[in-house]
Amino acid sequence: MPTLADCLARRDNTLAAVRMLGASAVLWAHAWVVTTPGIATRDYAHVFAFSLDFHGVHAFFALSGLLLARSYLTRPDLLRFVVARVVRYVPAILVSALVAAFALGPLVTRLSLADYFGSAAPVLFVLKVATLLDVNATLPGVFDGNIKPSLLYIPLWTVHYEFVFAVALGVVGALGLLKRKPLVLAGLGLILAINVVWFWNGEAAHLALGSPHHLVRFGSTFGLGVAMAVFADRIPVSNRILAGIAAVCIPLAFTPLAALAGMILIAYAILCVGFTSVPLARPLAALGVWSYGFYVWGYLIEQTLAYAAPQLGGWPVFLTALPLALAAGWLSWRVVERPSLGWTAPITTFLRRLTPGVEPERRATDAAPRPTPGDGWINPKPEPTRAK
Repeated sequence: MPTLADCLARRDNTLAAVRMLGASAVLWAHAWVVTTPGIATRDYAHVFAFSLDFHGVHAFFALSGLLLARSYLTRPDLLRFVVARVVRYVPAILVSALVAAFALGPLVTRLSLADYFGSAAPVLFVLKVATLLDVNATLPGVFDGNIKPSLLYIPLWTVHYEFVFAVALGVVGALGLLKRKPLVLAGLGLILAINVVWFWNGEAAHLALGSPHHLVRFGSTFGLGVAMAVFADRIPVSNRILAGIAAVCIPLAFTPLAALAGMILIAYAILCVGFTSVPLARPLAALGVWSYGFYVWGYLIEQTLAYAAPQLGGWPVFLTALPLALAAGWLSWRVVERPSLGWTAPITTFLRRLTPGVEPERRATDAAPRPTPGDGWINPKPEPTRAK
């Protein structure tokens, strides 16, 4: 029975299928957000204490925790690690925001073009969204009449949390704490205990608390992923074990332990989807390479559909947005994301020259570094090098 460490050492996996499933769940839920007046989280079916889209986001965070921690443990370089996160997250959002502000916005605003461009609002919108300072920023007169007025990038608030967690993980790694397994184990126990106490009365009781609530659930799933990376050499990957975990967790799906049971089940299921022969995993993984652009563009596409055809319901909007978001994701990957990944090394080198004396931790493997996993949005399998 292979361990998780064995699986992560392979070049071939289907982890990208997890990203595609999670992004699709979010797109599905948001189709009703843009078409149903007054809909709230409590109106969706809840299993394991959360709705389907929240489980999709939890899968993102568990996968990110696993791959980011593994990446830092394999190549401990804080500066490069942070630069890689910025290069991964920002360019796709920046390009999407530019298109929204300067191509889509003028077409759908209720204002005249003179009024729309008569202020700095479009420029400020791009700056706020691309830097994740305010993903709820609006454009003047855009989507004012929609059921969910003015908002263009609802999903991006989770990217904000993911970036913060990634930087925090890099700092923890730079301090050497990821190598202290007893400390990681104690941290995992604390996370699980907080999770049990916090969600004992269900998820809805804490929604109004905002950031503390999201920190608990995202921190729990991200922490599970980090712990799996640290103890990868001791975690076997098997569909039989998944079946055993499911047999324990499913009876807890509507109990006070539902949230914790669901997170544990999702975290281990990610391993089986990524490293065992799960049906449909490979075709979904092929699409999953485009999942970040899919996620960035999906809600904007749904809002545009709701603006153009307000009579459409949730299912028509979802089924129409799905292929459009896939196309946007493909274009984003080909034109923006993949080229921007090549900026990591030059930017890191430039910044290191500005900070002489700051060098990455040296390891015996640094002379010939192996490909390392990326994050929840990057397939650890490197693309083949093309002959020039």
